[in-house]
Amino acid sequence: MRPDQDAVSPHRAARLFRLTQPEMPGVTYAPMPVSAMRSRAFHVHADFARDGAWSGARDLVEAAFLELEARGESVLIETHNYELNRVLPTHRQRIPLKYACLTDIAEGTERTRNYPLDRAYRLVHGLVGFIIAWKKMIAPDQPWSVVVEGFDAAQHLGRRFFAELARRGAPGIVVLVDAAALPDALVYSAMRLGYDDSGLTLDTLGLSPLPPLQPDEARLAAIHGALRSNRISNWEDHYPTLLAHYRRTGDDLEAARVALRALCINNHYGYYHESSSFIDSVLPHFDALIGSDQINRWDYIGNFYTGLATTGRAEEALQVVLERAEPHITLSEYRAKMHYLLSMTYLRYLKTPDMARAEHHILAAIDAIEEAKDEARREDYVFLKVFIGNGLAFLRVRQGRHDEALALCQSGYELLTHELGEEQHMLHRSVLQYNTAQVYALLGRGEDAMAYYHKAIEMDPHYSEYYNEIGNILQRDERFGEAARMYDLAIEYSAPYPEVHFNKGMCALNLGMTDEAIACFDASLELNPLQPDVSALRAELREEAGDRDGALTDYDITVALSPDAVAPRVNRAVLHFDSGRCDLALVDMDRVIALEPAEAAHYLNRAEIHKAMGQRELYQRDLAAAEACETPA
Repeated sequence: MRPDQDAVSPHRAARLFRLTQPEMPGVTYAPMPVSAMRSRAFHVHADFARDGAWSGARDLVEAAFLELEARGESVLIETHNYELNRVLPTHRQRIPLKYACLTDIAEGTERTRNYPLDRAYRLVHGLVGFIIAWKKMIAPDQPWSVVVEGFDAAQHLGRRFFAELARRGAPGIVVLVDAAALPDALVYSAMRLGYDDSGLTLDTLGLSPLPPLQPDEARLAAIHGALRSNRISNWEDHYPTLLAHYRRTGDDLEAARVALRALCINNHYGYYHESSSFIDSVLPHFDALIGSDQINRWDYIGNFYTGLATTGRAEEALQVVLERAEPHITLSEYRAKMHYLLSMTYLRYLKTPDMARAEHHILAAIDAIEEAKDEARREDYVFLKVFIGNGLAFLRVRQGRHDEALALCQSGYELLTHELGEEQHMLHRSVLQYNTAQVYALLGRGEDAMAYYHKAIEMDPHYSEYYNEIGNILQRDERFGEAARMYDLAIEYSAPYPEVHFNKGMCALNLGMTDEAIACFDASLELNPLQPDVSALRAELREEAGDRDGALTDYDITVALSPDAVAPRVNRAVLHFDSGRCDLALVDMDRVIALEPAEAAHYLNRAEIHKAMGQRELYQRDLAAAEACETPA
């Protein structure tokens, strides 16, 4: 219990619903009996007002961390070092980052690269894996239940965490939520998680409702004192409590002030859905909070923009810049930044790119920074000149003008190094080398690309994507052993993501290591089961290995995800036919022929099914159809 909580609120019988798995062929779980759920029940509260983005999830992860630490199980903690460091701020001194990349440690103006959207989901998967591994270590055969109050008030990442825990932790871990309905944000990767009426209440499980969060005056004074240092970690710890207090007391202006800081904090950590969730409550008070300060105005507008654009709300991001920045920003340095952002909007974020507008704004940004040459600090001018030039390089790549892009990246790198030295803007200088590598890779110049990837790695040795992309180049060159070693490093330096496991699996497959390939595809599908190409490939490998049941399950999944894919249906039809299920084989081949009516082999396959079923006339008809397909018109 947190120290700012009041006594327990009046008891109520909260109705609980069980998070259910998406309907996937071959995946069924028997309901866990109530007696089993009582064996070990974890009771958490997911309302973001209690603990921010990771409310509820943080409590569960902390319980695991403390128990494992007490037992001396350092290996598991070490394995999940990155995720634990990120989401357990009160324990960071005991969990220092082992593999920090420059994006993790760069501060202020040095922080010129944001995390990608999927980085937050990598954290989710790493934390879920941590909980599952914890259970397997200390109670492999004991059923667990996780009871979540305040689920409707959870933010995006909290909901995602419990959804993934329900999916990946089944059947040994059951997630029960006190919720009116599952929000739309639980639709992820095209997969909708549902719920069913468990018939349970907190009473049934012998649990009492968690107390409300009601900080007293002393606690509020302590929070305000802690925030005077303006450290981001202090704000991270306290903004949920403070925001809830001001909203409860009706102080909308102070609530907006705290929400503005919360928005920036969540952007800093790459929690973009959380960040953008505060915008609507901030914007009505924005001018009152900012006044005429153009620099602060732009800094906050940039945070609005990042949260919206990264989460697919580019049109809203564009309007924020045009309405809240463009009429107010007169300083040339900041107009340069504004035009750069507008250029990237038209080039990267809108569903239909507008190359002409993108070029207009990036050239306007270049003009504006030259206008600011005499009024801006020398180091700021140099950096912005290079930064905007990098944006122009990106545009030139999209225009097919690769030589110009390469020249811009390298001249920018040289200018930064010469003017500011090797210690300043190391992150952006590494990005310039990375971008050069990407252009060479796009041109098919693998050796040149790898040379620049390694230059980027010299400056930023723990950025996982560099190793994954080098692995891709090596794999294209059929250097599978070298590629696999790169993928291993990519896996080691990051919370888990499905692509790198798939890539490593393809290396293993090309090296004839079928079992390892299947294990890699297992890992990829565990993280994202909605990969029909991967499940189809695993089906073929399982079939070759004699695992016909496993292959059939994978073909079922593949067909469910890609109903118009021909090859998986044909392969499934063959399996059904070989097992004597001609009726099911026929259904598949009928669909295949509807999809590809001019392919003779399909009619021959169906003919064999009709023959086995004793349907002589249909057998002859399919033979004739096959012959007609093979006969030139």
